[in-house]
Order: sequence, then C-alpha cells, then structure tokens
Amino acid sequence: MSKVDGESSKLFKPLLVAGIILVAFGLICIFKEEGEGFRIIGIRFLIGGIVSIIIGFIAKHHMLIKYLLRQVAYKRKSKEDSGSDLYNP
Repeated sequence: MSKVDGESSKLFKPLLVAGIILVAFGLICIFKEEGEGFRIIGIRFLIGGIVSIIIGFIAKHHMLIKYLLRQVAYKRKSKEDSGSDLYNP
C-alpha cells in the first residue's frame, strides 16, 4: 500500500507546478489588452491549470477520498437495511 502511495504522491508535484504555470500564463493572457483572442486563450489556460491542480490533489489524497466515500456508502447502506427489516413477513 505504501508503494502505491509513493507513486501517487510523485504525481502531485509535477501536476501542481504545471497547474501553477498554466494559471499564471492564463492570467497574463486574460489581463493583456491586445485582443479578444488572448482573453479566450487565457481562459482556456486558466481552466486547464485549475484542472491540473485538482487532479494533483486527487492523486495525492486518493486513499483518503476512497475511505470517505466508503464511509458515506456504508452509512447509506445500513439505513436502507434497517428499514427493510420492518417489512419482512
């Protein structure tokens, strides 16, 4: 399990750095007043950078996210099971 954790945390830094560079370049393009084309390109870079940062955080914390989703699914499943016991003849 720690080997998988190590591999996923290796993805975090490159994705974070790439996301920061894309966000910075996107902001520069958005605030340039040379034309509408720069604004469109800047928005695309901004969205791409934000997505890259989000993927990096998901890659780093995927075990925690998986655990939390299992807890939510377990609670939902246990409530359905307790209600279905009342209907059994």
